[in-house]
Amino acid sequence: MKIFRKITAAVLALVMLLLSLVGCSSLGTPVMELGGTEITANMIEFWLSRYKAQFEHYYGEAVRKQYGLDKVDQFWPLVADPATGETYDDVMSGFIYENAQTYLCSLYLFDQFGLSLPASTVEEVDTYIADLCENYASGSKSEFNAMLSNYGVSMKILRELYLIDEKVDYLENYLFGPGGTLGVTKIDKENYYQQNYVRMRQICFFINECPEYDEKGNPVLDKDGYTKYRDMTTAETQEARARAADALKSINSGSDFLEISKKYDENPTDDGYAGGIYISKDSAMGTDAALEKIYTELQSMEVGQIKLIETENNLHIVEKLELDEGAYDKTANTDFFTFYDPELGEITTFESYLKEPLFLEYIAESLEKYSAEVKIDEELLNKYKLSTVEANYYY
Repeated sequence: MKIFRKITAAVLALVMLLLSLVGCSSLGTPVMELGGTEITANMIEFWLSRYKAQFEHYYGEAVRKQYGLDKVDQFWPLVADPATGETYDDVMSGFIYENAQTYLCSLYLFDQFGLSLPASTVEEVDTYIADLCENYASGSKSEFNAMLSNYGVSMKILRELYLIDEKVDYLENYLFGPGGTLGVTKIDKENYYQQNYVRMRQICFFINECPEYDEKGNPVLDKDGYTKYRDMTTAETQEARARAADALKSINSGSDFLEISKKYDENPTDDGYAGGIYISKDSAMGTDAALEKIYTELQSMEVGQIKLIETENNLHIVEKLELDEGAYDKTANTDFFTFYDPELGEITTFESYLKEPLFLEYIAESLEKYSAEVKIDEELLNKYKLSTVEANYYY
């Protein structure tokens, strides 16, 4: 269940894959409570331990180098906000505390709606827990519980965590899935589109690297069917910069953008998109570093503005276009309104993707509604920090 928002584009996309919900006071000392639904200290410790491992795995070396540290653990006491004195440990642990309230509310609503998991789902979770016990402890429950205790949980608590993951998924589909009680409406789609997408057209020039071509002018492909690239000479890159400057000068002098594109564009990939290119920060067409940079630049541009943007291996002359209503429903734009789901390992549709942001918005509104009823043991909660838990790479 991807239920997190981003601290940064990278960190929170990761956090969304890591945390779960849990309830029942028998599973540990409660730190949060809403209408009888509880989140315990054991669960907070587990979530922190799991995220710490993921953070170290994906970002540890980069963080160590960036801050000149001998080891990653030295990162946590560094001051993140000089105005408040908060450390990265405070900020990132605090984010997890805040998300725990979101999960608390989700689990509470699951019960309020009278929902229950299918028996097959519960059976799958039980089988998975049994497999973990077999794989890590040769089937010994006592040995497996000893392993899990390093992260604050037992087999019973771990089982509940996985069941709660399933409950959150079930609740999301109950509300916003196909035939859901609220569903994804035309208004939902248009609002998300207007708030998160930009539209452009571009003229591309290769710098530093360019495609290889055979004697017939066809791209040379590697063994996997992808175009092979070669390093460009310094002179070739200088020539490309000169061509880009000429093209931009012509456009600024009143020449038609599309006519100049026909004359200069070196990348035919987007020639088939007559209506322009649509980009969002999360769409399948906007997930590489170059497109992310272009997306960021376009957000600050005015409609009709033209700008030269340099990425690692390209110069892009881009023109920002006005968003046209309902672009997501047009067949010609399908490529721009698909999203990669890392949990499923597949591309999903615009409507399916919108379930999650709509669900999170709904939960946030519900949490605000119930905020006066949420009880939090701040003193106990703040005893659990990323700096003090053991990194959990396994469960």
